[in-house]
Amino acid sequence: MPRPKLSSPTIALYLVAALLAANLIATLARSDTPSILPAAFAQQGRQPPIAGGGGLFVMPAQLSGNTWGAYLMDVDRGTLCVYQFFPGTRQLLLVASRKFTNDTRLENFNTSPSPGEVADLVEKQAKGIRVNAPPPPDEVKPPQKDP
Repeated sequence: MPRPKLSSPTIALYLVAALLAANLIATLARSDTPSILPAAFAQQGRQPPIAGGGGLFVMPAQLSGNTWGAYLMDVDRGTLCVYQFFPGTRQLLLVASRKFTNDTRLENFNTSPSPGEVADLVEKQAKGIRVNAPPPPDEVKPPQKDP
């Protein structure tokens, strides 16, 4: 049985499919583009730093509803600075700066519940104990009187 002859539109479709496949192969073969396979852990690549580098990072920030600025963090010196942009004067002014090296040494400051309380809850959960705590005072409803 003779093979059917291919028409021009069919040949054109095969040609387009072949060119798309060649384009895909060429794109994946380039070393500076993302590949299908993930990079190995800690593999050095050519990815530039996201918000800085060399221990100095800048991040844009919305300081309030319509106030804008930027955070500047120097990891090597352990400082964080906050700058605010003033559109009327077109100036970026330093509004706060803090050394955070001692801050990172705190383990439990101004937090609730305390880590000890959380550890107790985890222990109770592991033992299968259910504790029904009373509702907070603002949710306690006064008893209703009978009519």
